[in-house]
Amino acid sequence: MRELTFTASRRLMAGGALWASLVQIFVVNNAVVLPRASSQNLVDHIISALGVTRCGRIGGFRFCSPWHEAADIAWIVGGFCLILGAVLGAAVLPPDRLRNLAFAVLVASGAGLVSTGFNPYNLRPALHLLSAGTCFFCGAVGVLLLGGMIRRAHPYWGTTGILCGVTSIVSATLTALRPDPYVQGLFERIAAWPSVIWVICFGAYVAVSARRASRSRP
Repeated sequence: MRELTFTASRRLMAGGALWASLVQIFVVNNAVVLPRASSQNLVDHIISALGVTRCGRIGGFRFCSPWHEAADIAWIVGGFCLILGAVLGAAVLPPDRLRNLAFAVLVASGAGLVSTGFNPYNLRPALHLLSAGTCFFCGAVGVLLLGGMIRRAHPYWGTTGILCGVTSIVSATLTALRPDPYVQGLFERIAAWPSVIWVICFGAYVAVSARRASRSRP
């Protein structure tokens, strides 16, 4: 039993660290790529604009992202980290339908994120938008369900997970139903960022807690 518990702590530590590593998406996209992207900003331009492979006009906007490779790679790496973190986290929790659903949609969100990086907006727009929508909605639903699962044991993380999930779902729905080209970038970020930030912070919390637990055992 002690060995199993130690293994579970190691898995949680690794899974939490993988989720926390998603912070690299914010660093790469907003600190590295965005300042070098021609005339792009957080309000007007959609997130996908950072990954376009050639300068040109799409949907009435001129997009140009000279460092698009960095943005696309950040999404691909982040998607795989989200998937692996979910698999490792699910492996140490008691199996039930809610757990299976929560981690399944988080895996789907990670797969959507990987697909967005492999399918830039200007090359395969339909597939890119489908992938991004899957990433947004599944990620938000996964955070909402996970927050509900842990709310009793961890009230703070559970409540914030539910709030972040609901915020992302509402914003993503409004963006899909009533897209406004002049504030779509802002609404996309409201749809994406709360859930991703929660995953990053919760992943760091899990990793640190699991590390402390493994050190406290003989």
